[in-house]
Amino acid sequence: MQLEELHARITAGDTEQPWVFTTTGRAYKRWCAEHPERAEQARTARKASQVRYGKPRFATRYGSVDGRGFSGLFSGRMSVMSAPAASQTSTNFGCGFNPWVVGAIAPAVGVPLGVHVLTGQDVSGDVLSWFKAGIIGNPSAFVLALPGLGKSTLIRKQFIGAIAQGHVPIVAGDLKGEYVAVTEAMVTPAGKRGQVIRLGHGHGHLNPLAAGALGEAIPIMEARLAQLHARGQDDEKLQEAITETKESVHSRQVTMVVALAELIRGTPLADFEGLVISTSLRRMREDGLFSFASPPLLRDLVDFIREGNTDLTRALFAGGADEYRHTVRALVQTLESLTDGVMGQVFAEHTTTKIDLNAPAICIDVSAIARGDQKLKAGVLLSCWSDAYGAMEAAHVLADHDLAPQRYFLAILDEMWATLSAGAGMVQRVNELTRLNRQDGTGLLMITHTGRDLEALPNEVDVKTAMGFIERAGMVICGGLPAGELDRLAGVLQFSAAEASMITAWSKGAPIERTATRQHQKAPLGRGKFMLKPSKDGSAGIPIQVELTDTEKRTNIHDTNVRLREYLDGHRRPEAAIA
Repeated sequence: MQLEELHARITAGDTEQPWVFTTTGRAYKRWCAEHPERAEQARTARKASQVRYGKPRFATRYGSVDGRGFSGLFSGRMSVMSAPAASQTSTNFGCGFNPWVVGAIAPAVGVPLGVHVLTGQDVSGDVLSWFKAGIIGNPSAFVLALPGLGKSTLIRKQFIGAIAQGHVPIVAGDLKGEYVAVTEAMVTPAGKRGQVIRLGHGHGHLNPLAAGALGEAIPIMEARLAQLHARGQDDEKLQEAITETKESVHSRQVTMVVALAELIRGTPLADFEGLVISTSLRRMREDGLFSFASPPLLRDLVDFIREGNTDLTRALFAGGADEYRHTVRALVQTLESLTDGVMGQVFAEHTTTKIDLNAPAICIDVSAIARGDQKLKAGVLLSCWSDAYGAMEAAHVLADHDLAPQRYFLAILDEMWATLSAGAGMVQRVNELTRLNRQDGTGLLMITHTGRDLEALPNEVDVKTAMGFIERAGMVICGGLPAGELDRLAGVLQFSAAEASMITAWSKGAPIERTATRQHQKAPLGRGKFMLKPSKDGSAGIPIQVELTDTEKRTNIHDTNVRLREYLDGHRRPEAAIA
């Protein structure tokens, strides 16, 4: 009778079937064998029951199969298993959560950079690849981090990755020579090496009147137009491009001379002085003295203005030769000082090494300029950036008319604070590139220490323009920064509490240790750690740890402490040892 009652409760779903290895279980099994019809009825009822739970047939030494644990002393069986907590969020903030508890995206698009700090997944990315994939809307990045935390290493990895993708990285004004080694190490399958152009006292010259690659594109386009005319054909677009390029080169020449003159003088030039420079350059070309392919020197321009002519006298509305000489006296004196004096001989001769667009990478090294030569450094940076920007524009003009293959560039502006403060017009030049780099097929990397560097510019207009670089950047990369810097960026970027805690923790130095040996030296906590923020709407950032490949470690191309290597390694020169 007891087994029949048990069977009725099991059939109704009020109780579970006893385990077969118990006394009751064995008795119930024999009873089911004696009453097969009723046993089949019980099995059918259990299958149709809404409550399904099967007693585990066995248990392991590590726990029961059903996950509830063992019953008995020291077992801790959980009789009731609560459902997990449910929450609701938007797809923007909840993406990646289900089925992973930690929402940590790790894109694998572009140049391999390192691993995700939280999950260890590989992370890849660069501005052009992410722009192509639609991750960012503008192929540019603004990089902020305190010194010594690996900003340049992160940029050099993207530098190398750009070459691997067929892009041409250009460092227009390497102030500390940090990109020289990696540029020289780049070699194409055809044996073409990266180009390093060195400028400074005794290291080469730069003619500010040189048309550069943009000027050299003019005769190429004119030759193609002549071929078409010989076949009785015409190309109005090509003719328009030639005219526009000539005017662009002329404008660059005038702008560069005016900018250098203002650096020397310390005040803006008068409007008529810019007119004298423009009229002189145009008349020199019309008279056949020089051409875009064979530009004049500053000395030639000074001599032409000094001599004067009817066009210049009429343009200045001068009453005669004496009045003309009196009017241009200050301008001639200023231009003379560009060929020597504070500027030295850097701008006095023809450009020593021209930018080679066929090189896999281009680095203009200006580290030979002494830190105290502020005006010379400013002038060289202005000229370098104008030359590099002209080279990129020349490549696009030729590609538009099928005269050269389409090239894509990665412009790297490291130590941005020094570049922006180099002189009048530099902020506007960078501003132009940040607005037009999509049309120019150019990725842009802007690197500085903190946002305070941008606030230190000489006038309020330049400060507001420079702060706009962060707002317009397709992505922002933050290394270790102090808490005050995050407050400064709050108007542009939204950091979660966890992200802010990471970034400020990365700004700390290495733990204090009693030992001073190189073998046991620990790196700063934030070295190589960066937060990638591809969006400014509060979406989660991507914390990464930059990882170096075996080749990078073996070649040591990321070492920027060459001057301190002997000291850091703990070695002493024999002659310096104490007897």
